[in-house]
Amino acid sequence: MRARAVFTFLSLVAFSNHAVAADAAPKTEPEAAERAPPPPETSDRALAGAAAVVPGVVVHGMGHYAAGETTTGNRLLLAEGIGLGLVFGAGTAIVTTGASRYVVGPGAATVILGIGLFGTSFLADVYGSASPDSAAAGRRTRPPAWVETELGYRHISDPIFQYQDFVVESVSMRSGRLRLTPSGWFSLGADNARYRIEGAYRFLGRTPSVADRPAMNDHLDAVLGMVHHRYSTERFTRSSMELVVDTRYDLGHVGQTLRGAFVEAGVGYSFGRIDYDIQGIEVPADFDDLLLARFGFGAVFRGESNPGSEARVYYDHRHDDFAGGLLTRGLPSGVAGHFGIEARWFFTPALGLGVEAQVGSAFLTGLSVLFRQSGPGPAGDERRSN
Repeated sequence: MRARAVFTFLSLVAFSNHAVAADAAPKTEPEAAERAPPPPETSDRALAGAAAVVPGVVVHGMGHYAAGETTTGNRLLLAEGIGLGLVFGAGTAIVTTGASRYVVGPGAATVILGIGLFGTSFLADVYGSASPDSAAAGRRTRPPAWVETELGYRHISDPIFQYQDFVVESVSMRSGRLRLTPSGWFSLGADNARYRIEGAYRFLGRTPSVADRPAMNDHLDAVLGMVHHRYSTERFTRSSMELVVDTRYDLGHVGQTLRGAFVEAGVGYSFGRIDYDIQGIEVPADFDDLLLARFGFGAVFRGESNPGSEARVYYDHRHDDFAGGLLTRGLPSGVAGHFGIEARWFFTPALGLGVEAQVGSAFLTGLSVLFRQSGPGPAGDERRSN
């Protein structure tokens, strides 16, 4: 299932309809200066794409070597080596210390980072080898919106969790480097609700006050979140607080053929408390803590969509949300987190749709309507300024 999702994702991004034609508008001076070499012929892309898969699945960067992009191929191969080194190094530390509680947390986070780096170098090679026009993808950047709202529906298929249908609402507001995002999930069939409020500070990256189109969409944020999940029928609640360092890195820094692609990563810690409300019985609260880690690969859409339209595949290590941990056979079942794929498509500068799917111990699907307002105030032609 995951392999099919990744293939579909790459196909949507690299071969979206009108990818080249819609971005063939006249360039400004700055755009002409950063223009990539002409896109390769279709037959050359097919050969490079095939090399990126076989033998590229073992030696990352083979697609770029076949396309003559030796420097980018070397960087992807180096990323593969670093990823493997992180996995084996941290894994060895965990095993040799007997999974010591002082080592297993940082070690597990390092393993997840290494696996993410290994997977990203492979997906980046496939993307860069198959993408028909990286220069067009590079022009799809935009500053973040100062306000964005979401109203959607989520369906959860879980043999244990009896609540299946949820309405999802959120509002994300930015002021300079600060962001505040309250959100909620509300069950349609019972008194079950999950509330979350999130505050973030942007140390590096663009803010809504930027009027011109940023060259890259990199950022580094510190995120503080609080969650309260109410199970009224079951008569208990869970509340938690978390701190996460979240980052996004534009792969255009690695090579021109990778413009439009990006990686996202986050690592943090969550501390939770479970309170019980059982009539006539006093039950002490339970406490838990979680390692939070996330790694994803994404790319922007081109063609008829507006800037800000993009898709990503990701792995999320957290176990306290609706998808939970991945079920497998044997002892490792539930140890891993869940996998997901999501996409956002804006039909106008302000209005769009979002879709997502997650698979862990449960299967989650959803659809949302998105609305955003960009810039410090009303602007002119957003397509031209972003």
